[in-house]
Amino acid sequence: MNNNSLSSLVDNRISILNKYGLDDKSIKEFRSKIKSVSDSEKESLGSELLNIISKKGFNDDFNRVLELIYNGADIEYKNSKKGDYALLICARKNYIKTFITLIKAGANVDQVNDYLTTAVMASARHGNKKILEILILFGADINKRCLDGDSALMSAKMHNQSECFNMLVQAGAYINNINFLNQTFLDSSGSVEFDKSIFERDIEISKKEEAKDLINEVEETLESYREDIKKLIYK
Repeated sequence: MNNNSLSSLVDNRISILNKYGLDDKSIKEFRSKIKSVSDSEKESLGSELLNIISKKGFNDDFNRVLELIYNGADIEYKNSKKGDYALLICARKNYIKTFITLIKAGANVDQVNDYLTTAVMASARHGNKKILEILILFGADINKRCLDGDSALMSAKMHNQSECFNMLVQAGAYINNINFLNQTFLDSSGSVEFDKSIFERDIEISKKEEAKDLINEVEETLESYREDIKKLIYK
């Protein structure tokens, strides 16, 4: 994805979300149908919802999922093994219909499991571009890092997901993030094609920050001189 494609993504946000049925009107209408239930019932329904999505052979057939959500299921319910949750599993397995339904219901796009893995990381790792696109448009944090310090950008690189890698870069992902092995994405395994101008972008940002720091330093020095001059004049 180049700068033009990112600009197109942002400029066409409404039409893209309309295409997925994620416009404000549809979301509001969907959420108005969700029942309010007790915490214990919400948890029980949430557990069933997660079990259905987690089952081998689940084929994004969300009829029962939809019923559970309307009945008030906890859509952010986590399992006890790894702390996985419905949105994460959908992002990992590319269950696009169920994913969209969860987003409509108000799922937290930045929720993490016990390894601090997010839906952004899962979709980037597995090359699930449509899901990553929706997450970006819903303002998900693309720079979060999991337990070993890897970001979604690093994960895309390690698993050779060029398109997801470039989507993240153009959405503003930090290319200089380091993990707990002191590695950037350049040091990680895997291979992706990317626009080398991203380095120029970060260099330009760095130059601007350095220039700003220098200006602040000069202004502080001048202010100090002014104070010294005042003392000499009014001594």
